[in-house]
Amino acid sequence: MRGLTALEWQSWAVVGRHARVHLRHWHTNFLPPAGEPVMMLLAFGLGLGGYVSSLEWQGRTVPYMDFVAPGVLAYACFMTAVFQALYAAFIRMHYQKTWEGQLTTQVELRHVVWGEILWAALLSTTYVAIVSLVLAACHLLGLVTLDFRALLVLAPVVFVAGCAFAALGLLFTAVAPTIDHMNLPVFLLVLPLAVVSGTYFPLDDPRLAVVRAASPLYHLAEGARGLLLGGAAARHLATLVAMAAVMLLVLVPLDLRLLRRRVLGE
Repeated sequence: MRGLTALEWQSWAVVGRHARVHLRHWHTNFLPPAGEPVMMLLAFGLGLGGYVSSLEWQGRTVPYMDFVAPGVLAYACFMTAVFQALYAAFIRMHYQKTWEGQLTTQVELRHVVWGEILWAALLSTTYVAIVSLVLAACHLLGLVTLDFRALLVLAPVVFVAGCAFAALGLLFTAVAPTIDHMNLPVFLLVLPLAVVSGTYFPLDDPRLAVVRAASPLYHLAEGARGLLLGGAAARHLATLVAMAAVMLLVLVPLDLRLLRRRVLGE
């Protein structure tokens, strides 16, 4: 049963606890993070889009606003999942002692870890849905031309990707001595990856081929772009799911081992 920890009721009890707390203070917990990708969409899509009206993508010309919109969806998934597993999980573990309280019940550390991962993925999927509603409004205003039926296919992929991104975030939570040390992975890995993974501009330079191939965020952005713009998507989405599976298989046991040492002293 340990291989099915993500499906056990204790893991989802942790998710339910986080959801109740989140909704209790929804105006401070919900609106600012969900508003960030919307602001990025407006800043890049309408701001930069005023100077770059169109660009080449997969051999055809597309409006810049159409190009950047799927990238914003990918950005929302990535940043939400990683930051939830970084800062929010660290605060619950270290300052609020939430994990300590959960571990006095039938919840084990493996359930806490999977609860954090599932909650981060669920929240990132929710924020992607919110940005999608904004894009739908932009579509009605004639600002974008996207196939929104593809979002039904994209939603489960976003959730799986969110789980993988959260597992990466928990790795830094497990080893960071203090919350100030979170600046190292954020500014050296997370933010650079967020802007060089094809989210806001094409990555056609052959010198960035390794970055494209190794970045799950790139495959998420290109897969979402292919679905919403009617281009090639299957290869990128299949690559993303495979990469997410490998990340979870490697990172979750590593997270659990490091956190067991830190939280339980084992």
